[in-house]
Amino acid sequence: MSGEAYDPVANPYAPGAGTPPPAMVGRDPVVADARTSLRRLRAGRSTQHLLLTGLRGVGKTVLLATLAALGEGEGFRVIRHEAVGGEDTVASVLRQARRIVDELGPGPRVARAVRSIESVSVTLLGAGASVGRNVTPDREALADVVVDVVAAAADHDLGVVIAIDEAQMMDPGDLRRLLAGVHRCGQDGLPVWCVLAGLPNLVGVVARAATYAERLFTVVALGPLAPDDVVRAVAEPAAELGVTWAPDAADAVADRSDGYPFFVQVWAYHTWNAARDDPISVDDVERGAPAARLALDGSFFAARIARIPESEVAYVRMLASLGPGPHRSGEVAAAGGRTTSEVSAVRDRLMREGVVYAPRYGWIEFAIPHFDSHVRRTLPPPQVAGPVSPA
Repeated sequence: MSGEAYDPVANPYAPGAGTPPPAMVGRDPVVADARTSLRRLRAGRSTQHLLLTGLRGVGKTVLLATLAALGEGEGFRVIRHEAVGGEDTVASVLRQARRIVDELGPGPRVARAVRSIESVSVTLLGAGASVGRNVTPDREALADVVVDVVAAAADHDLGVVIAIDEAQMMDPGDLRRLLAGVHRCGQDGLPVWCVLAGLPNLVGVVARAATYAERLFTVVALGPLAPDDVVRAVAEPAAELGVTWAPDAADAVADRSDGYPFFVQVWAYHTWNAARDDPISVDDVERGAPAARLALDGSFFAARIARIPESEVAYVRMLASLGPGPHRSGEVAAAGGRTTSEVSAVRDRLMREGVVYAPRYGWIEFAIPHFDSHVRRTLPPPQVAGPVSPA
């Protein structure tokens, strides 16, 4: 079909936030281990819970959704939330916990679970419930909610999966209470499986929240896909539509994307829309390159710059000027002629916003792949000037 365009409506690729890719590749061992964990719990045996960590764009959200769906298929009810900190996480957990017990029907353990939910401050509205925002919840009872809801589910031959995305943003106290409930379920032999997903610093966040975290969780650090997996992610969805990729074209996508799943989808999507050759060729990848770069620059990267104030942009430029990280915090400050204490408040805000993270104490790195090169390409270099405003 040389010279003809491929149908953009039939384009099988899915570059979106948490959008499931048409071919889930490279994560088979994680899914297989998850299935084993869920079945062990159903059989009354213990298992470790799961921490999924990685940079933006490695597919944490997609994998978390896959594991939640797997749990539903294995006889578990699911509490799933994207953490934004504060009471919103607690409110979401309570609403979903109440939904679960409402579906179970009457019984002594269900009644106990309802009382636990109410003790963390809810306003009952008929058969449903909503968090009362005009009262202070008894947050210490959150652990009881976890235990009592899982016990009620177990009475009906069900388990519970707790799946929380962006878990590094949870209120530390709420995370501690949630983990205490999960831990108690394990001690009591109750079928709960907890999956937390977040940036690489999530491991440290969880360790600070619970001294037993290293025994409670298995850590899976998600990175880029291997080149062969990228080729599969590109070629298999097209093959289902009768379209072929030339091997060197799929290799070009692997090279341009560096294996990051979101970037793979962007490059494959725009290559398809620009393609004229049969099979899709390296020339087609080149034809789609301007649109792919524009999509990444204009949304994935630029959106993160647009939503932070100038004081934080200045820190981002300082960090980017040093090249791929991680870098010592003092080196970043020195790049702008400042001291570490002068920029510490700005750095901490960027960490809370998920733009940067601390891979270890005293070091800092972008949480977004290739962000340093985007900043160097699109923003002026840092100015060596007066101190960064703390506000």
